[in-house]
Amino acid sequence: MNITELFADLSFGELSSLNLAQEGTGIITDAGKERIIRFANEGLLKLHTRFILKQNDVLVEMVEWITSYHLLLKFAESQQGISQQRHLYIKDLWEEPFQEDVIRILNVFDSNGCELPLNDEGNEHSVFTPQGDLLQVPHPIEGMALSIGYQAKHVPLTLADLTQEIELPEVLHPALRAWVAWRAFGQVNTQESQGIAAGHRAAFDDACNEVTAQDLVSTSQSQTNNRFQRNGWI
Repeated sequence: MNITELFADLSFGELSSLNLAQEGTGIITDAGKERIIRFANEGLLKLHTRFILKQNDVLVEMVEWITSYHLLLKFAESQQGISQQRHLYIKDLWEEPFQEDVIRILNVFDSNGCELPLNDEGNEHSVFTPQGDLLQVPHPIEGMALSIGYQAKHVPLTLADLTQEIELPEVLHPALRAWVAWRAFGQVNTQESQGIAAGHRAAFDDACNEVTAQDLVSTSQSQTNNRFQRNGWI
């Protein structure tokens, strides 16, 4: 499904009674497109947070005295000459730059390919994730690398390319449409619209619960650490 198809589905379906959907003609008004894109991005973040739908990894080179590694673009090597940070410990590639798309850290491997314990206070080798995009390493080793696997966000939708694919399993398409409809009707200040909005929010939760109950979306975590090979560490 791409953005144009999402617009058509919403116009024919959940938003058909609203002016921005031109009363169900399959077309979204120009004024309504930006709002729907904003609502859709919110819904995609919600779904990619609730389910592990996309995984990425990033390589970090440790500095002896730095114990907290923030997975933010300003710490990426690709920002050399732009960032004002002294240590650019995220070792991304110019053809594959870090996207700052971290939801939460899933696993961490050292340069020997060994997975490190995560958030295990009883293990002296454990690393910790006090925030979704922050890795704490109590005993960093200068120059050693860590491959960090993480649950990733969806690439933001924009109006610049209406053919952009929406990376979402088909079973979650109804949930995304319900989220957009909830936000759209929620902005209409009438009792009827607020009731319809509540119904769409319930539909969103029901759709997600059904996917979870029937295990329709894989939530397994990737255990690969090929970032080292791609960056020439092995």
